[in-house]
Amino acid sequence: MNARISPVVKAAKFNHGANFSVQRLDLERLGDLVYPVVGFDHFEIAGPTFAPHPHAGFSAVSYVFDDSPGALRNRDSLGHDVLVEPGDLLWTQAGNGVIHDEFPAKRGKVVHGLQLFVNVGRNNKHLAPQMFHAHVSDIPVFVDPRGNQTKVLTGSYAGMVSRIEPVEPFDLFDLDLRSQWDWQVAPGRSLMVYVLEGHVKVSTSSGTHALDRNEAIGLRNGDASLELSISPAERAHLLVLSGTDPQEPLAIYGPFIMNTQRELEQAFDRYRNGDMGRLTPLAAAEAEFSTF
Repeated sequence: MNARISPVVKAAKFNHGANFSVQRLDLERLGDLVYPVVGFDHFEIAGPTFAPHPHAGFSAVSYVFDDSPGALRNRDSLGHDVLVEPGDLLWTQAGNGVIHDEFPAKRGKVVHGLQLFVNVGRNNKHLAPQMFHAHVSDIPVFVDPRGNQTKVLTGSYAGMVSRIEPVEPFDLFDLDLRSQWDWQVAPGRSLMVYVLEGHVKVSTSSGTHALDRNEAIGLRNGDASLELSISPAERAHLLVLSGTDPQEPLAIYGPFIMNTQRELEQAFDRYRNGDMGRLTPLAAAEAEFSTF
């Protein structure tokens, strides 16, 4: 069966105060073709923006791009306090609940990055939370004979395997392309392509689609593998994301992604009762001037 393909969607820019600017994808326009991805923010953050907040029932992913002037500091109720430097990936598997906050590690150093929400199936929504941090030096990079660079943030490509193993398989690649890039998409997978810089053509057996900067396309594979080719007009920088949709009911409210309204209520109860732990807000001066 051929893949189903979404329309091309351009991210919309929003400014939330002086400290937070984001290119946000309206995932509803991409439909269920990109599930399990349920949130996608391509951001720049210049100062403390969000107070400590909970998550449950999915994975919250923070990736700081190589070109980011500054690093991101992440604290959570599991006791972690880590520096996510340019090129690093932080994967927070929220499970039955965790509280965290994130902000620039040093005032005046803008952080350029991606925040991604990845849904999981009902059997994995109530696991104990875990946090995985991959330093840039630990992330495998494959350079093909055409000069294309594939940074394997999660999953595997051309024999390169990420050290991060989410509870459900998920491929996340950062691509620096000079020529055609090819990948065989496994049966039953969802896929998203998002262009950071440049202009590309995305080709499958279902056709060819042109994407410009800050544009995305989604597709859902059928019951056979699918050949995907991406060709840049010149040099291009983009992301490829691929996972498997649990194909279960979704109940979403704020920071919680569950299957039923009752599960949302239970998540709120765990948060209010302190079962997700505690995270004390930092004083503004400490947050803004910390060099970690």
